[in-house]
Amino acid sequence: MASLIKPAFNPAVSGALLLALTQAPASIRDPLADTLRQYISTSGLDRTVTALKWLFGIGLYRIASDFLGDLAQNNFRLRSERHRYDWPKEIAVVTGAASGFGRLISEGLASHGINVMALDLVDSLPKDMQPNPKIHYYKCDVTDPEAVNRTASLIQTSHGDPSILINNAGIAFNSLILDCKPAQLRKIFDVNVIAHYYTIGAFVPAMIKAKKGHIVTLASMASFISTPPIVPYCNTKVAALSLHEGLATELRSKEMHNAPEIKLTCVHPTFAATAMTREHAETIRGNGMELIDPRLVSDAVVRQILRGKGGQIILNGKAPDFISSMRGWPHWLSGSLMNLLF
Repeated sequence: MASLIKPAFNPAVSGALLLALTQAPASIRDPLADTLRQYISTSGLDRTVTALKWLFGIGLYRIASDFLGDLAQNNFRLRSERHRYDWPKEIAVVTGAASGFGRLISEGLASHGINVMALDLVDSLPKDMQPNPKIHYYKCDVTDPEAVNRTASLIQTSHGDPSILINNAGIAFNSLILDCKPAQLRKIFDVNVIAHYYTIGAFVPAMIKAKKGHIVTLASMASFISTPPIVPYCNTKVAALSLHEGLATELRSKEMHNAPEIKLTCVHPTFAATAMTREHAETIRGNGMELIDPRLVSDAVVRQILRGKGGQIILNGKAPDFISSMRGWPHWLSGSLMNLLF
């Protein structure tokens, strides 16, 4: 069914069918209508034409909406900022860079010549990452503002001011709300949200001064829906999305930073096959959900940076497309769906 929905809302498909049934020469229109009447009545054919008109209109609306949405997320600037970047001279900071998405993103950026400042808590990067001359490791606890500022100073002194910041570091745990321990809550919010404030504070002022930069937030499909038993994790991803949106507003405001050239991207993957989900993989699959390849996420991030444009990237695997819109639904509808699911 899902494989039929997307083509149905493609105006190229619905428009071509509508044109063939209503505006094409009789030599094309009549045989097509006669063939369809073998399966549906004349009134059914009329309803089909009406349905195609609706599908065509909705399809055009979706294309226009996507275009305007992309335009809005780039501060209504039609031109990409890609021409301002010389990739072998650019510097990217990636948090949580020793594994998972962070590792793949670091390697992807380095493959395009970008100088990567890899931040993580481990003593050293995995051995197969160490020979890469484009990846430079800094052991840093991103939940410690003094450590972040020290690391930023070292990077700026040794390499220069980064033009790319990727807030990727994240943790998760399973727990019902009433069972959460204070230490667990503090840690997950420190890593998944508050650390973003520290890295933004350390690296973004130079971007504002240069009127150039790209800030990427690794959020989640959990930004849109809070599900047991990972409500604390969901809460942090809602906060990460909110921070991304608020920062975008402040950067483009003429009264605040007046730096609309800086791009922001927020990425919302569903469950991916990383170390974070390894021990929960069977439960996830048992609930009918999919573990996507983490390279889908890292490749999307790298492509977005190379485009020189900001945006919102939703990688929902086989999850329904409507999940990202649920917060805008009437509560009776979204609440009823949640009750059915849980």
